[in-house]
Amino acid sequence: MKVQEKNRLILFGALLMMTGAAVAIVSTVVFGGALAASLEESIAEMLADPAYAAELAAAGLAADDALATMVGIIYALLGLGVAVNAVKIVVGALSLRRTDRASAFFLVWGAVFLVLGVLGVWFSGVATIFGMCDLAAGVFGPALLLAGGVQNRRAARRILAAEREAELAAAEEAVWPPVRKG
Repeated sequence: MKVQEKNRLILFGALLMMTGAAVAIVSTVVFGGALAASLEESIAEMLADPAYAAELAAAGLAADDALATMVGIIYALLGLGVAVNAVKIVVGALSLRRTDRASAFFLVWGAVFLVLGVLGVWFSGVATIFGMCDLAAGVFGPALLLAGGVQNRRAARRILAAEREAELAAAEEAVWPPVRKG
């Protein structure tokens, strides 16, 4: 159901989510490769240590397998971050189109991204670029989406109540046969 006007909280929340997610994707692509290369070098140094190599051999693992597994996990996590942020951009774009509607869309996606954003801020902090992106796209944006969704729901309920009252008043006036008052 459409409400009277577009909700600014949803508008700002969607823009924050889209902006923060876009910056996070760019940062992941730019810094993720450098991070993976750096970690790959660190892992290679660890594997060059004879004591660590002996532990791996005792566990039945080859050094190359351990390196490939660790690097694969790093790239999988980077890919997961890009995918989640891409979903945030899509949800933000859909939210921009629905700012004047009362639907559960804002409440559901706002709650999901708020939980993920709080976890992201908790793990990464706010002193990094990823922390700032999590704060904007994962906490503030979804919180505004939730608040705007609640406002739209309340406005829709008021509109429905007014329409019901108008229908009841019209039904009372249209009583057949006409009754004289007074």
